[in-house]
Amino acid sequence: MAYKLISRYYKKLSQQSRMQWRTWMYKRYCFNSQSYRDYSSAFLQNESPLPELSVPVQLAGRKYLPGSWHHQFPQQLNNPQPDFPHVVTPSNTTDAANLSLTDWATVVRQYLDDNLTKYGAVLVRSLPIQNETHFSQLVSQLKYNPQSYKGGIGNRHSKVTNVMTASDEPKECSIELHNEMAYSPNWSDLIIFYCKIPPALGHGGHTCIAKVSDYVDRLGQDITQPFLKRGLRYQNYLFSQGSVPYKYITWQQSFQTKEKAEVEEFCTNAGYTYKWDDNENLTYYIDLPAVVNHSKTSKLSWFNQIYQHSPTYTREHPSFEVADLPLDKHPLQCYFGDGGEISEDILFYMRSVNWQVAVGFEWQAGDVLFLDNVLVQHSRLSFEGPRKVYASYLPVEYLARDTLRK
Repeated sequence: MAYKLISRYYKKLSQQSRMQWRTWMYKRYCFNSQSYRDYSSAFLQNESPLPELSVPVQLAGRKYLPGSWHHQFPQQLNNPQPDFPHVVTPSNTTDAANLSLTDWATVVRQYLDDNLTKYGAVLVRSLPIQNETHFSQLVSQLKYNPQSYKGGIGNRHSKVTNVMTASDEPKECSIELHNEMAYSPNWSDLIIFYCKIPPALGHGGHTCIAKVSDYVDRLGQDITQPFLKRGLRYQNYLFSQGSVPYKYITWQQSFQTKEKAEVEEFCTNAGYTYKWDDNENLTYYIDLPAVVNHSKTSKLSWFNQIYQHSPTYTREHPSFEVADLPLDKHPLQCYFGDGGEISEDILFYMRSVNWQVAVGFEWQAGDVLFLDNVLVQHSRLSFEGPRKVYASYLPVEYLARDTLRK
């Protein structure tokens, strides 16, 4: 009898009211009963694998891509793999049109909780997101704790709440594969990218991704063991505003302040050793391991920026072409944890191996890409023409943060 009454009531509802009813029912039962756990699959479906790149993407010899001249550097970018990135879309267009961003955030959050660690990269297409404000609303409703980019050394700026430009590096520059903020004790677990304006086909601008497990397997123990044993030292040298001889980040931009006392407090709390020179330029460093425990699985994962955080990167950057700097005045330095030098031959070999396992895909407007930052690296290739991609960086605190580096 009760079922008949509910069915009769449901039939009288408008289409919009039916959607609201369905959403309430799913939320009511899917989160409070194991038998109705799979809420997200009612609204999201796994798409076919992404197609091959429509235009071959040259890597070897690419200008401003560090190490592209190395004899082991791959000639071209790999196509997407069958489930990397893993692609999902709304199950039907009615859902996409009628669910609010808050509802979609609930759906996406559960899908990520269930699947992100499995796939490493989840690409969600056809959500009702048209601009960075919508993206900000989605990120906020995912109910993660937002992370400040204070102390980050990427060239980017804030747009709206929890949203930054993905990168403000020059178009002609290719950003290397990396785990975001692996040089910091306060890294991001989750990276989210939103594409507002995709680059035109054949004009570059691919966001490339690589599985860390594929990369480290190819490196081999002869390369990895010394880093595991000796650890790493990340050192930065940041000029003060007005004294920088090139267009690159200053300590005021990195630490989001003009007050030296605030910088010193940040460095002290985070465990950095620091010093100022007579021109108020800042040198600071920290010793970290080459691996971390994944915050959800607790498994050890290779997690560092060994070759990315070095003058071998900045020397092949367009902003440094006219800057005649000694190596210790480059903004990025990486040593063994005991202060020993790392061979440039090893750095360029590591680059080549990393790009051998990278894949690329072609953005569509409205795409949202979720990356497990410990399991998957990302990069951006140089491009021509318009391209607008935004990013959000989030710590997912499955465990207390101070346990993760042990």
